[in-house]
Amino acid sequence: MRSPAKIRRGESDGRAINERTRNPAQGVAIIADLRFVQTFAKQDYGEALPPTMHRPAPILPLPAGDIHLWLCPHGDSGDPALDATYRALLTPQELQQKDRFHFPRDRYRYLLTRVLVRTILSRYAPIEAQNWRFANGPFGRPRIDVSPDIEETRGLDFNLSHTAGLIVLAIARNIELGVDVENIRRPAVLEAVDHFFAPTEAKSLGALPTALQPHRFFELWTLKESYIKARGMGLQIPLDSFAFALDNPGDIGFSLADPHGNAAWHFQQLQPTPDHMVALCTSTAARIVCHETAPLQSERVVEVRTTRASRISPLSPIPPS
Repeated sequence: MRSPAKIRRGESDGRAINERTRNPAQGVAIIADLRFVQTFAKQDYGEALPPTMHRPAPILPLPAGDIHLWLCPHGDSGDPALDATYRALLTPQELQQKDRFHFPRDRYRYLLTRVLVRTILSRYAPIEAQNWRFANGPFGRPRIDVSPDIEETRGLDFNLSHTAGLIVLAIARNIELGVDVENIRRPAVLEAVDHFFAPTEAKSLGALPTALQPHRFFELWTLKESYIKARGMGLQIPLDSFAFALDNPGDIGFSLADPHGNAAWHFQQLQPTPDHMVALCTSTAARIVCHETAPLQSERVVEVRTTRASRISPLSPIPPS
């Protein structure tokens, strides 16, 4: 979670991703369960194989209109041998950034996020994990910066979010997207609602019973984060210039203060674990396929329940406060 007030948040452990029986009414996509084809083997000398010696995984298809959501549960530290292999995939600049974090758990999470991005992107294009390069947009959002001659990288985009216990990576082609994940066991920053949210959101949240307000806060916050990330502008977009209506169970209504703005964005909200909430904003309607992964160790396709999704048509413009 990011806040204009830079409010500090606590930590709590994440839980394992839940597998559920398919329910078509939940609007969730799942293929079949699979096991990672890259094995992280060890030789007699007891050291992990370097990344270039892994058996190459097949390129994953990414059909138009699909978004692959990669879920990476994690703790506060990892295996030292595996961490050494992870570090070998990072650039010197990334390693320097990792070492700037004060707490070991934050250094580990940064390491894991960078390895996750690199290894997962290599599932979609024939580029080794250590060879991916990135450039920042005008507002700091990272973009893929590799040769346009590689067919598989054309239109490929990603967005990343992390919180205590879970990292989420969204991958798509030719779709603008933003993703946010929050650990909902943390205290909700309810005092931020009146200062930063749209008046209609604050009023709706305030009308709820006290016990339900923290959950609604995280619903609103993850949706807001996903939208400003999809726009690629971060907090340059005032949080009260757009609003979500969540009073109807399962629905996400969206509106802009500017009646001439583009409100044709699509939103989906998921809860992959009891501790985590995920929101996804996309420029077009999309099918989500969820994967659970431990980088260079295992992966499987899992089903995650969609708790809310966009209404068919956007709401009317936000009334002035």
